[in-house]
Amino acid sequence: MHNDDHRRGTTVTHRRDIEGLRAIAVIAVLAYHAGVPGMAGGFVGVDSFLVISGFLITGLLIDEHERTGRLNLMSFYARRARRLLPISTVVLAMTALVAAFVMPATALRSLGIDIAASAGFGLNVVLAARGTDYLAGDVDPSAIQHFWSLAVEEQFYLVWPALIAVITIGATRPRRRIGIMTGCIVAASLALSIALSASAPTWSYFGLHTRAWELGVGALLAVAVRGRYVDRPLPVVGGWLALAGLIVAVVICGEAAAFPGWVAVLPVGTTAALILVGSHASRHSVANVLSLQPLQWIGARSYSLYLWHWPALVLAPHILDRTLTPLDTVGVVAIAVALSAVGHRLVENPIRFATQLTTRPGRSLALGLGLIVIALSAGVATIVRQPDLATGVVAAAPEAIAPTTTVPVTTTSIAISDHSTTSTPTSTTVPPPPPRIDNRSDAAPAAVLAALDALVLPDNVRPSIYEANGDTASLYNTRCHQFLEASVAAPCVFGAVDGDFTIGLLGDSHAAQWFDPINTIAATNGWRLIAHTQGGCPIIDAVTWNRGAGTMLTQCGPWRNAVLDEFAAEGVDVVITSQHWGLLSSPDGAALPASEWETGLPALFDRIRAGGAEPILLLDTPDPADSTPACASSHRNDLRPCEPGRLRTAEREVRAAAAASADTHEVGIIDPHRWLCVDTTPDDDDDTSRCPVVVGDILVYRDSHHLTNTIAQWLTPLLDAQLVPWLTAQANS
Repeated sequence: MHNDDHRRGTTVTHRRDIEGLRAIAVIAVLAYHAGVPGMAGGFVGVDSFLVISGFLITGLLIDEHERTGRLNLMSFYARRARRLLPISTVVLAMTALVAAFVMPATALRSLGIDIAASAGFGLNVVLAARGTDYLAGDVDPSAIQHFWSLAVEEQFYLVWPALIAVITIGATRPRRRIGIMTGCIVAASLALSIALSASAPTWSYFGLHTRAWELGVGALLAVAVRGRYVDRPLPVVGGWLALAGLIVAVVICGEAAAFPGWVAVLPVGTTAALILVGSHASRHSVANVLSLQPLQWIGARSYSLYLWHWPALVLAPHILDRTLTPLDTVGVVAIAVALSAVGHRLVENPIRFATQLTTRPGRSLALGLGLIVIALSAGVATIVRQPDLATGVVAAAPEAIAPTTTVPVTTTSIAISDHSTTSTPTSTTVPPPPPRIDNRSDAAPAAVLAALDALVLPDNVRPSIYEANGDTASLYNTRCHQFLEASVAAPCVFGAVDGDFTIGLLGDSHAAQWFDPINTIAATNGWRLIAHTQGGCPIIDAVTWNRGAGTMLTQCGPWRNAVLDEFAAEGVDVVITSQHWGLLSSPDGAALPASEWETGLPALFDRIRAGGAEPILLLDTPDPADSTPACASSHRNDLRPCEPGRLRTAEREVRAAAAASADTHEVGIIDPHRWLCVDTTPDDDDDTSRCPVVVGDILVYRDSHHLTNTIAQWLTPLLDAQLVPWLTAQANS
């Protein structure tokens, strides 16, 4: 993407076919990010860029070594600084500036971290770590997330020339040594990519260690071609087949369950083939298409266009205060193209070719250091920026909840034979078992009713808007809430750890959010609690897609089976299970359909009962459309736009299927909607309920679908009223 330095006196010449290939790669990435139909795999344009970079950089280094017998590393890094840093610093600084005025206040700290990491060539590491953190999985993509590929290349540039310089010391045949070293790196890196694509998908996607083979394939080409190109009929056919293969990769790679791994061999291999044969000069050569002037124009500006397009697409909805329409997207792309043209003309080329810099490598390095400091400063300024969200309103804490329902209890006199010294029959009063748990006749607490009219964000809201995302269940501080793992963490025993009656908690993060109330109930009543939850994992037998990790969660099935086996082995008496309704079934963003719940839940209930336990189904909580803290920071004087709106069609269908399954199989059911929402029509239609996002001084949601731990603990008495009578009867039976 970023390597087209061609120095005077070298034998490496400008290749129009590679310029055109750059254009195709950046168009694919841009179309993918813009949501163009049929371009779901457009991200493979990055793989093409990596191959091109490996080819050009290695070719320049080999050429220099063969001409001079050595490598001038200072000059190399000076050229990289002039080429990469000026426009990237401009983009980072402009993104920080615009974001400070248009993005939600809650998004600035994360963006600032990303900008600072980009300044230090480490964004790929930050994103890889973030992808393994389920708490970050629901954070919207960063406005500079695409800088990860630049970080990979910059890390490569820091290491690769030094490796070549060392490996070629005293070499009479440097290409041979470089080729052997590169081949070993390609083999090892590809093996790592394949191995980690399933077990550690974010590290496989973002890591230099798993992307080095793509750069290495380009390097092997540079070792092999020696500047000579085959001029025979076969390359003509091969070139067109390679171009067709790259187009196929753009279309189909979006359906891959894990990437890069084996899947990336297709875009990498076809790009390498195009480089190998792209200079064929016959009338029917693919090089003639790649050399078309429009592609040359885009290719020359591909670096700048790549840097500008994603911030433009991310920031535009905040500027316009609406979701982008297709026409909006076209306009944003046009602006990005214009910015890339301006940046290429006024920033990239003037600095890159400035005589004062090209003749003095030290000045280039000093300039590069200054630009790094500027970008780092922009990141730090964004991190520390916390706009004042004061409204002047101070709210009282909501009153403690009194249970809204009571379990009907009638007494029955039962004669009990007394075999002591007296034979006189005695009578005792024993309550019958309470009915199946079902809170669907509950009404919302008074504090929730009052919250419908309290529309201003209080200054003393807890957790604060800036700290809300970290207000999680204490289970998150243990190994018992897992992510991307196939085995079960142990031990995970809570409550009264020596209790005779045992409760199991199973589910995803929407089960974990109820951990503290359930743990309190268990400890108070002398019950043992075994809790196993995993982010993104369904309680039914289905494979889901996780947006944060960017992969299908194939490990969930083995993990879930292991949990249920442990529950059976531990003699768990009751299993409380809960699940987010909106877990995704595929990368296209579709939720698991209701039909999977209709078949999956009965199978789960049967499996739990076969293990000797009785299931209780805790339905999902209300689901705001966007991050509640972000929305509240932008609508702090009227919080109604932040409330969960009408149920999505899929949400309504899943809720209905889950409730019907519980009813059919006589499974206890608890619906938190009854406690957190207020019906606004007499027909009890969930679609017309209002669910306030602040109750008293408590923020209800920490993101776009999780409860804050503060509100979950406030709801403990309601959960207690439903669970304790029934669980007590089970414990005493």
